[in-house]
Amino acid sequence: MCLTIPAKVIKVSGAEAEVDFLGKKEKINCQLIRVKKGDYVMVSNGFAVKKISRKEAKEILRILKEEK
Repeated sequence: MCLTIPAKVIKVSGAEAEVDFLGKKEKINCQLIRVKKGDYVMVSNGFAVKKISRKEAKEILRILKEEK
């Protein structure tokens, strides 16, 4: 099973993007969708797979925090 996690795009460089997962910065592949700085994306296995709104990202992160 794969978990898709929301992240905020901090920087885009070609087919790579730097994203913020709750303060942890990682590089991901963004060849599947077009992204820009400030976008929120769902990330699975190192790939941005879907853009979502800031509101959706915050709600998903809130739910994930409650599950701990």
